[in-house]
Amino acid sequence: MKGFIFKTFAIFSVLPALAAGIFLCGGAGAKLPRGTCVCGVDVGGLTRARALGGIRGEIAADIDRHPLTVTCGGREYVYGYPEVNFKDDLRAVLSSVRRAGVYGAHIGYYMNGLDEVVSGICAAEYREVYAPSAIFNPGDGQAFCYEEGADGAAPCGGELKRDILSALSQRSVGGAFAPVRLAVERVPHGGSMAQLKRRTARLSAYTTYFDGANVPRSANIKLAAGKISGCVLPAGATFSFNGAVGARTEKNGFKRAKIIEEGRFVYGTGGGVCQVSTTLYNAALLAGLKVTEYHPHSLAVGYVSPSRDAMVSGTYSDLKFKNITDCPVYIRVLTGENHVRCEIYGLGDGAEYSLSSEYCLAEDGSTESACYLTVTRGGESVRRLLRRDRYLPAAGGEKTGGGGKTDGV
Repeated sequence: MKGFIFKTFAIFSVLPALAAGIFLCGGAGAKLPRGTCVCGVDVGGLTRARALGGIRGEIAADIDRHPLTVTCGGREYVYGYPEVNFKDDLRAVLSSVRRAGVYGAHIGYYMNGLDEVVSGICAAEYREVYAPSAIFNPGDGQAFCYEEGADGAAPCGGELKRDILSALSQRSVGGAFAPVRLAVERVPHGGSMAQLKRRTARLSAYTTYFDGANVPRSANIKLAAGKISGCVLPAGATFSFNGAVGARTEKNGFKRAKIIEEGRFVYGTGGGVCQVSTTLYNAALLAGLKVTEYHPHSLAVGYVSPSRDAMVSGTYSDLKFKNITDCPVYIRVLTGENHVRCEIYGLGDGAEYSLSSEYCLAEDGSTESACYLTVTRGGESVRRLLRRDRYLPAAGGEKTGGGGKTDGV
């Protein structure tokens, strides 16, 4: 700000000289009587033109000695000449001098670019409101990084302009400008860190395990997991597994591994992806979300109990669930050397959810099963049937069911 003052001073300092030259051309070559004092400046013996330039120079210097200062929260904004300038009737006063004496003049102060000055100060003092925030981490480590909120500050620009004009109008030569203080209105952020943490609490976590030595299948699991992890599901929105993961094709990076097709184990592109959908299915149920679409495998799989699987295939078999809470739901899918873990965060409904399976082998070798969801709220538990399934016997005598080693899609 001071740099601006000194850069522009050279321009404005020539104005008194120009005025003096014009005054001289107007026939003001006669010298003023000894003992003539104007605005506190002794100008006796000077021509009127030189007196005019000298008085104006002294007034400008006086502004620099006593600048107008705006304060706000310990910070100062200082304005001297020529940002603070003046108007006068000195030419008329000097023209009227006929004898020695003390003369006064009318000096009026103003600020160049007042609106811009006010806007600049207000912009510098403005503080945006920041509510407490949570940054979701879709990878390893803590799920959220929390940042405290900050109140905002809204400077009162209208009052500042009024007070500056008042200080300019009240100032007299040799005196100081009245101090100007910028009023700033505090704007509370209104957020609560405790509430934010309740809205981002962990609702559920579910883990299944796989054979890390099966490289193609492990790669498919990790690829699908990476496409889902970090998904934020708004309140009322529905999650689609196929929509999030996309087509399981070699072009999209998926490899050939064992899948289940029409009751048989064959090789196909994307084998292992169903383990991710199944893990997510269980996490969604345990989080209290509403599952709107799921499909069982034709064969029981070994990484989850019967009636707790969720097969996905192409565009016709999908896993979908709806966020029935009033807050966003955050989904994180993490993989390790031999496991995949789904975590769901959001606003809980105060209930605890658990799953259980009941199954048995039929005479024909098929598996008949059922899955139950138990909801515990306020110390009372209610158990209800979620689904019933029948899994075909595995061809070739392969072992199926919760303890088997068979692979799903």
